[in-house]
Formats: sequence, structure tokens, C-alpha cells
Amino acid sequence: MHLAARVLIVAFLPSIAAAQADARIPTTVTQQATTGPSSSPTAAPGTAEPGEHASRATAARVLVLDCPAAGASAAGVAPAGPSGADSLGTASLVAALCARAAADRIAAIAAQPRPHAHPRNEPRDEPRHESEPAAPTLPVEPQLTVHLFGDLKFSAIDSVGSKNGFALGQFDLFAGSRLSENLSVLTEVTLTALPRNTFSTRLERLLLTFAPSNHFSAAIGRFHTGIGYYNTAYHHGTWFQTAVGRPLVFSTDGDMGVIPSHTLGVTATGEIPSGQLGLHYLAEVGSGRAGQSSAAIAPQPAINENNTPSVNLGLFVRPDRVDGLQVGVTLYRDRLTLSDTSKAPIAETIVATHALYKTDAVELLSEALVFRRQARNGSAAVTSRGYYAQASRRFGDLRPYVRMDFLDVPREDQLMGFLGRRGGPTVGVRYDFDALAAVKLQASQLTQSARRTARRIDAQVSFMF
Repeated sequence: MHLAARVLIVAFLPSIAAAQADARIPTTVTQQATTGPSSSPTAAPGTAEPGEHASRATAARVLVLDCPAAGASAAGVAPAGPSGADSLGTASLVAALCARAAADRIAAIAAQPRPHAHPRNEPRDEPRHESEPAAPTLPVEPQLTVHLFGDLKFSAIDSVGSKNGFALGQFDLFAGSRLSENLSVLTEVTLTALPRNTFSTRLERLLLTFAPSNHFSAAIGRFHTGIGYYNTAYHHGTWFQTAVGRPLVFSTDGDMGVIPSHTLGVTATGEIPSGQLGLHYLAEVGSGRAGQSSAAIAPQPAINENNTPSVNLGLFVRPDRVDGLQVGVTLYRDRLTLSDTSKAPIAETIVATHALYKTDAVELLSEALVFRRQARNGSAAVTSRGYYAQASRRFGDLRPYVRMDFLDVPREDQLMGFLGRRGGPTVGVRYDFDALAAVKLQASQLTQSARRTARRIDAQVSFMF
């Protein structure tokens, strides 16, 4: 029996060596209690059925061993015999081969990619190896929404130095994401065509908002100032506003705007318990207008330029009994540190009042602003005034509108005295030929004290996608 065991081991050694040398054909070990045709048709993962060995016989010589079950002794598979030494040698060889096969099987299972989800998008309860790290999960995944706005117009202007023709308007990218139930982020970036056939890219808004209730909502970042109504009701997408352009007193700061349309800081708003009156508050602290001595330099605050922040406070009502009605007032205070350091800083106060009635069919907007600027060298204060009134009525897809603008800035105003007195009427019609696209035809006249009267006709196509 000793001789038979030695002959059996020597006869199997070439097959074992060939199987170990060929990496493409791994050593296969069946983990079953018994072998033969009467074995269970369901094998453990990673094992082969008896019929599979017969089909592989022509490709390679494969060793098939009957390994012990988990927890059983390896000696149980050794052939019985009178000599314990031979039995232990054979058992050690079988145990080593079984251990190697088990290790290869575990490595193969660990290397297999884990499926992400059930075909029905339901999580699957699959075994995970102890050394495999668990995939990190977030309690709430951010939901990003992106909208784009654009416009193209044709202008014919009766003014010295002006050119008629097509012009690409402003390309506006607006994106918002809800991070959690009370936290959200929005951003707005514009690409504006300039008169010299160049483009200007600006980060208009970047705001992180925390809104736990209707009574309190706070945000930090770069945003439009809450002076009056129009500046925060209509941002940079021209598709939202009825007319081709903005009122004079709310022109954006790149278009010689008389208000600081942007700021960098903190803003808070919310409802004040007042029954059916619908009283709301507004409070803002920001970097204010950038240091400048001319409105031709666009004030785009990205870094606070002085130690005195701007403050804006406001109250407005939205009564429940009259849907679409809003009346309010805001008070803005700032100190301007001019880029020309030889001039004294200027204390600026802006008081804005608004009254509007706006529904899907009717639009009645009116706002009045008073600007008071006084240099800190003891000189007299200078007061400027401006207002606009706009009315429109929708008839199906058509909305005719009319607007009157007025702005009066005395020459003594160090900041914007060059604007002088200007104003005039605007009439037009908007046609929404698609749910997300509109064409506007508009005629306007601008009477100016510092320059000759300008008349113009604009045709604009604005859209959202």
C-alpha cells in the first residue's frame, strides 16, 4: 500500500505542474461532499460541474480532488493504511492543494465587479468581503437645474456716432441646486457683447441660501441689491421682462446705472406676522458700490474696498385681498471711497418707493427714487431724482406696452453729474410666438439736456432654453 501511494503521487505530479504553469487554466477543485453523477445539481459559487471536466479533458489535464467540508480535518480525505507517515504525507499534499484552491476562489470573488443596482433600481443584498470598503453614501444628493437665456436684436438709432444693425445681446447662464430641504445654491454668469466686437464675462450672482421658514431666509454671496422692486424682480434674462430694455433708473451698472445693482455680502428676508396685510421685511449688508469717480466704470464688487459696508433696509406689503398688489419702500446707505484719492469720500443715501399691480394679464409698475450724495469735506448735499411708470395688457399672445422714464442728476453731483436730465416715452409690443421665445418691437425717444435728442427703433428676439 505504501508503494501504491507513492506511485499515485508520482503519477499526478506532471499534471499538477502543468496546471500550475499554465495561468490560463486554474486549478479547479469541486467543493462537494460526494462526487459522481448522483451529486447535487447546484454547486457552490466558483465550482464546476462534473460534465465540465469531461469537456476540458481535451484542453488540459486537470486534477480533481474531494476536499473536506469547512471545519473538517484534512486527514479525513487521506487513504487509509497501516503506515501513518504515508497517510500524513498524502493528507498534507491534499490539504495544501485544497487551501490554494480556496484562496484562489476567494480572490476571484473579490475581483468581480459589484453590480450597482437591481434592474428595478432596488438595492441588492449581496455578500461583501470583509476587506472591501463600503461605498460612501450621501443623505441627500444635490439636484442641479440649468437654464440658459439669450437675445438678438436689430437697432436703428437717430443719434450722432450711433450705428444701425444687428447686435448680439446677453447670453445668460443660470443654475440652481438644492443641497437639502433648507439649503440651496444659485449662480448666474453672463457673456455680453461689447461695442468693439469683444465680449465681457461676469459672475453676476453666486448665492448660498438658507431658508428654514417663510419668516426667515438668509443668503450670503454676490447678489442684486434689493433697492426698489425692478432690480430683484428682473435679472439678466431679457426674456422675463416685457420691454426690450430696463428703465433708466434701473439700468445695469455696466450701462451707466445710477444705482449699485450688485453687492457682495449677506441678505435676509421673510414675512412678518400681520394677518391679511402680508407684511415683509428686507435687510442687506454688503460691500456696496466699487470705488470710482465715473459711472462709465462698471461697479462690480468682488472684494470690499473700504471699511464701511453698505446697508439696505426695506418693508413691503402684499395684501391677500388684492392678488398681485405690492407697495413698499427701501432705504440704502453707503460711503463711496473714490478711486481719485484727492477727493473726499461721499456719503450716499437712496430712498426708493414702489407700487405695482401685476397679474398674468395686466402689468402696472411705478417706482420713484431719490438720491442724496454729500462729500465728507463739508460741501452741500446734492439731490437727484428719477422715476418710471410702465403699463401693459396681454391679449392672447400679444402684449402691447408703454413706459415713461425720467432721471435728473444735477451737474454738482461728483459721481454722475455728466448724465444731466434725460427721459422720454417708450411704446412697443411683445409677441410670444412660443412658450419659451418672444419677439419685441419697440420705439423710444430720449430727450437729454447734455446731448441731442435720440430716437430709436428696436426689434429683439429673446428666448430661454
